[in-house]
Amino acid sequence: MTEKSTQRLASGFVHAVVFAVVAFSVLALWAVALPALAQTSALETVGSVSGLPTDNIAIIIARIIRQFLMVIGILFTVLIVYAGFLYLTARGEPDPVKKAKKIFQQSIIGLVIIFSAYGIATFILDRLLDAAFSGSTSATADAYSEPLSGSLGGGILDDHYPERNATDIPRNTRIFVSFKEAMNPASLIEGYVDDTTSTDLDIQSVLIYPTAEGSGSALAQDEVVVTYDDAFEIFVFDPVEYLGSAEEDTNYTVVLTTDIEKADGSAAFSGSYADGYAWTFEVSTEIDLTPPTVTSVVPIQDADEPRNVTIEVNFSEAMDPVAGTGAYDAVLGELFTNLSAFDEAGANIEGTWEIGNAYRTIDFTTTDACSEDPCGDTIYCLPGNETISVTAKAATLNEDEVPQGEPTGVTFDGLVDAASNSLDGDGDGDACGSSSDTVDCADGDEDDDYDWSFTTTDEIEDTVPQVESVNPGLGEDEISQTNDLTVTFNTYLKSSTVDSSSVSLWPDPWYEMWFAVRKSSTGGATQVAIEHPTFVSTADGGWDYWPVLTQDVKSTYQICMYPAIGPDSCTESRSSLYPYCCEGTPSASACTTDSGEALPDNSD
Repeated sequence: MTEKSTQRLASGFVHAVVFAVVAFSVLALWAVALPALAQTSALETVGSVSGLPTDNIAIIIARIIRQFLMVIGILFTVLIVYAGFLYLTARGEPDPVKKAKKIFQQSIIGLVIIFSAYGIATFILDRLLDAAFSGSTSATADAYSEPLSGSLGGGILDDHYPERNATDIPRNTRIFVSFKEAMNPASLIEGYVDDTTSTDLDIQSVLIYPTAEGSGSALAQDEVVVTYDDAFEIFVFDPVEYLGSAEEDTNYTVVLTTDIEKADGSAAFSGSYADGYAWTFEVSTEIDLTPPTVTSVVPIQDADEPRNVTIEVNFSEAMDPVAGTGAYDAVLGELFTNLSAFDEAGANIEGTWEIGNAYRTIDFTTTDACSEDPCGDTIYCLPGNETISVTAKAATLNEDEVPQGEPTGVTFDGLVDAASNSLDGDGDGDACGSSSDTVDCADGDEDDDYDWSFTTTDEIEDTVPQVESVNPGLGEDEISQTNDLTVTFNTYLKSSTVDSSSVSLWPDPWYEMWFAVRKSSTGGATQVAIEHPTFVSTADGGWDYWPVLTQDVKSTYQICMYPAIGPDSCTESRSSLYPYCCEGTPSASACTTDSGEALPDNSD
């Protein structure tokens, strides 16, 4: 290649870049104007009928610009390398040195123009996205995002009660908040540092107030009693006086501020959710005096089950998580007895009771390790070949306010709901309290504990749970903006593993969006529902949403979802070499979005 031809090539590339950027920019501006003339172009109509891609023409042009600049950048890099080679091999001779410098100079000028062109192309791409989505990406996100909401699901919060925007909440309700890891109780309870028995609210961390009156009317520290579970992950805020009024419904706001800390002293709210969390609910004029009931149990009465089955109790309403969770461990002195499992000899089986599913389900896992699941996690077993008895204990009653439970210290000696009503174990509408109470019941029952039994085998069930169906379907368009997303499994799932860490929902492009996870089980199957705010409408661009199920989802037999088996190509015959199921297709690596964004590890 001669000196002049090489210089002409470098100079020609410079001119080509300038021309290409100008030409594509003009074409892109023409494309931007099209959406203003018609809601749906002829190309989009043909594409939707034919099944061909229907990306906006403006976006396609912007992608071409980026690809073109990438190719030109590679060519200029090659020229710089070539110039360097000539310079190093010139051995001091003036002509080759001069030629190398000229090529190098032209290439540097070209690269400067490329970087400038890339900035122009990026600016144009942003404007094209604005036009394609009937407004800027940020403006669309702002229209659908609920401020201070994303920590629920995507951040530190797993759940809370009352739910976001809940209505008809009784005046005597208490407020539950579940974090995904241990919190520093001193950041939620005033005076905890000096006195660990303190129950006063830290009003710098938690504000509870009538929405219309503003934060200046927030409940004072001695107007809320704060309790918590043994793990410091669930906190209950109990207003001393009833909320609202007897004359009219009252909207309340709860704010969790940035003063709340994790157990290690770091901020609970960080990153994209660093401003904290807030939600509202509406309090009715009524007082709740309806006791909760047991709606179903796993295993059912007189069932024969493998010994690695998880015991589960489902309730008619949200239950107090502090009174309903705990561990029985004689060695450690943890003697939680509001729920108990007994072997044939009548000994209390050691293990832990955990709450989930909007505080409506409590499950039990023993401490007896007996095997491993496909993920390498420990499986725990009940005694084999024995009859196991289970008791859900009703709380002692407050005789002046039946069916309200009588607190024992700051909690209860049995199960109560969010309004402190004691368990109605026989479901007759009366709360008779525990067997130690003296309250006379209309039906003459001695107590309202709930008891049942089942038999274990010596087997260990190891079937991997699989997804049978999803709604909306894979890649489905024009879905409801408000309906819950649902996933149906072929078996019962362990409730405490179905939470916002193992089941999640992500918008693409990302914006602050909350989600909450619920489950229901019937006929040997479990349906998982993901609640969410209103999705971006089709008119505003119809963004993508990615539901994700990780291998932390486990069956009631404690078996993880590995490999992930689901609809379409992710069938039972899959090899464990492809443990992931990504939009119905087996994959050897973790799933990503269409734009290449990483989804949580072990995703389905």
